[in-house]
Amino acid sequence: ERPPHTSMMKSSLVPLVSFLLFVWGGLSSSAAAFSHGATSFISPAVSVSQQHEIISRRGAVHHFSGKRTKELCKLRMTSTTVESDITIKSRRHTLGSRRGTTALAGAGIFLCTLLKSNAAIAKTAATTVSTAAAAPVLLPPMHKILLACLLPTLLGFYKSEYGVSYGYGTAMAASSYLILASISQSAGLPLALSFASSTKPAAILSSLTATVNSLRTLLPASLPAFHAFALFFYGTRLDFFLLYRELCLPRFRAMRERIEDRAKKQGSRLKRTPFLLSCTFLYFCMVCPVLVTTKLCEGMSMSCAVGLGGGLASFLEKSLRLSVILALSGFLLGAVGDLNKSIGKMLKGEDTLITGGIFRFFRHPNYTGEVIGWSSSCLAAFLAVALKAVTDTSSNGGLHIWKSMAGFLSLSVMGVTGISFVLGTATAGLEFRQQEKYGDSEEYKQWVKKSWVGFKMGKQKKADSENIQETTEE
Repeated sequence: ERPPHTSMMKSSLVPLVSFLLFVWGGLSSSAAAFSHGATSFISPAVSVSQQHEIISRRGAVHHFSGKRTKELCKLRMTSTTVESDITIKSRRHTLGSRRGTTALAGAGIFLCTLLKSNAAIAKTAATTVSTAAAAPVLLPPMHKILLACLLPTLLGFYKSEYGVSYGYGTAMAASSYLILASISQSAGLPLALSFASSTKPAAILSSLTATVNSLRTLLPASLPAFHAFALFFYGTRLDFFLLYRELCLPRFRAMRERIEDRAKKQGSRLKRTPFLLSCTFLYFCMVCPVLVTTKLCEGMSMSCAVGLGGGLASFLEKSLRLSVILALSGFLLGAVGDLNKSIGKMLKGEDTLITGGIFRFFRHPNYTGEVIGWSSSCLAAFLAVALKAVTDTSSNGGLHIWKSMAGFLSLSVMGVTGISFVLGTATAGLEFRQQEKYGDSEEYKQWVKKSWVGFKMGKQKKADSENIQETTEE
């Protein structure tokens, strides 16, 4: 590629310097506006002193631009005729940059005003959330949550593998979204997207922006919302990852067809009904911990004082927050593991053993992350009940709280036990296959010594490994 001409490089200095001066002035004004808006309500109008400051900066930019323009014009006078076309274009570019500088300065005034308005709106929303947090959350009816777990699982009638892949992720995302939407509605920050009212890109973008802003305000102020969001993140992320694998990796499409062919040999599609219903029940059990925290932790935020004092109630409260954070962290670990492995195999080949990145510490980070996430979610339910019982002032010492939540706690234990068994068995199967394929290499032996296998359910036999490989490919 031919290098740029020297005169063209010089002519580009004027708009570049003008833009840098604008960015420097705009950022400093924006930072001051944001920091001031975080502590007090601010009128969206720009003060007179700030207007004078911006106008003076704009004048400095004009002066600098004009001085540089004169110097560059003198350089053009001594240029050769070969450079004449470039010089004319450069002059036009320089004159345009002066007009652009004026527009950028005006945009800076608008940006400062917008940031101040957003700061005031954010604080107003935070105040609304803290005020409404004490109000009881109207949970969605149980039949809606059951339908959110059932309907995606019915994809298994179309493709057997879909019931435990897309059905799994969509059931988690849909059921947790219903709970999250109920919490946000009670806090005055609805998350409903307006796709039905308008399909215009601008309207959709505006609706998405409002939803994101509501979540940014709601999640730090509500522990139940944070817990529900952890499951929503997991389900949504899993669906997108599965879609990527199916669209971009032919071997996963081939795996899906092998599973479907084997399912068809077992009889009609209706024979899949018991299995799909059991999956639906498992998915509902996995959502139950969020129902417990939503019902018992109204008004509890994710912020707490640092320290070990405060008695049993304080310890349970901090442990509850930590368990919810661990749930999201476990799901994030799984997401990082999938991303790490996908990029590694994309760059080095499908048969490459991935031992770098997060795999340096975890041999199966997606399975390990899921077990951590679901176990922490279940633990959060028990801690929520224990905290409510400890702080209860009735005569029976909070025993009625344990009795009222016993059903949900039992279902929560069933959910984490079932999914942990599936993930532990899958981990054992993948361990067996990797040992068969890479066991003789020195890289594999060193990797096994330094990394953690995660939660594994016993030793895997060859026949079992081949069966699991078809449904739990990492």
